[in-house]
Amino acid sequence: MSQKPAISAVLPVYNGEAYVREAVESILAQTFTDFELIIINDGSTDGSGAILRELAARDPRIVLVERANGGLVSALNEGIERAQAGLIARMDADDVAMPKRFALQHARMEAEPQLGVPKLGVLGSFIRIMDKAGRTIRLGDYPVSVAEAARFMEHGCPVAHPTVMMRREAVLKAGGYRKLFSHCEDYDLWLRISELGYGIANLPQPLLNYRMHGANVSAVHRNTQELGTMVALLAHRARVAGLADPTAGAEKLHAGLIEAVPAHLRQDVEAALFVLRHAHLSLAARDELETAWQHYGQLSPQARRETVMCDFLMRLLNGAVRNRSHGLAFRALAEAMRRHPRATCGLLWRKVKARVRV
Repeated sequence: MSQKPAISAVLPVYNGEAYVREAVESILAQTFTDFELIIINDGSTDGSGAILRELAARDPRIVLVERANGGLVSALNEGIERAQAGLIARMDADDVAMPKRFALQHARMEAEPQLGVPKLGVLGSFIRIMDKAGRTIRLGDYPVSVAEAARFMEHGCPVAHPTVMMRREAVLKAGGYRKLFSHCEDYDLWLRISELGYGIANLPQPLLNYRMHGANVSAVHRNTQELGTMVALLAHRARVAGLADPTAGAEKLHAGLIEAVPAHLRQDVEAALFVLRHAHLSLAARDELETAWQHYGQLSPQARRETVMCDFLMRLLNGAVRNRSHGLAFRALAEAMRRHPRATCGLLWRKVKARVRV
């Protein structure tokens, strides 16, 4: 390994004893060997610390940092600050990297950019999604080219976070990860990196086995993640339009940050925000159901045409039936069938099958 490594891999760990050994060993087994592995043990209370100390004693490329719990965003930023290399590779404690991951990503990041294509700031890859036992479920693909990723980023995250190799200079120029976006910190960062003129892309090979289990951030914090994604996107649009960032100085994520963005920049997220606000609609409160229906009627015609509204209308229908509010049930069903006939029939059919099985 050279005096300064070519790659600094950053691996935050919090109570990861079940899978962390396999994750670390998959990095140590990379065919590209010129790297350091910075492991941030973020106050784990299980057996993670003992496993990590054992592994660090075996391989001098491991830099083990043990600290009090400060959260994922803080751990990532500390790892990036400590990194010696110009390229940062992300890794999670429950995933498995393929042996050629670093070799393929390093070659692409170091290649001369094509004429007219921005310098790469972030490079991910396809993933192989597996269950908690390590069995493959399916392949996860992402937009490959810089242009495709840029288009995709206008409505969602274009890369899988633990697959990413990124330029340290780009991350630092963008200001690093932000605690405000704790459950979608990656998407917020990619948007800000793209604003600096860097490209984002993916290699079309599965270079990481991504483990799905009940403790994944996306499974536990879905609503917060969805709200954060919308806020991050709209803040990006505001910055690109030369307006003030509505999230600057904000200490807590809330729907009011969306409303702080001018209406013409958020027309297409009106429906998603409405559904998010009514995600915990009580099926037992008749007054709440009637109020939700009234709020639905105040939405723009475009918002009411959005497919996400079908789930809301079905929840409203279910609640109205339970409360014997037959008029509201009829209105909700009629609206769902008029706006979203295929999706509504599919949802009704699944409910019927579920009832039959019971």
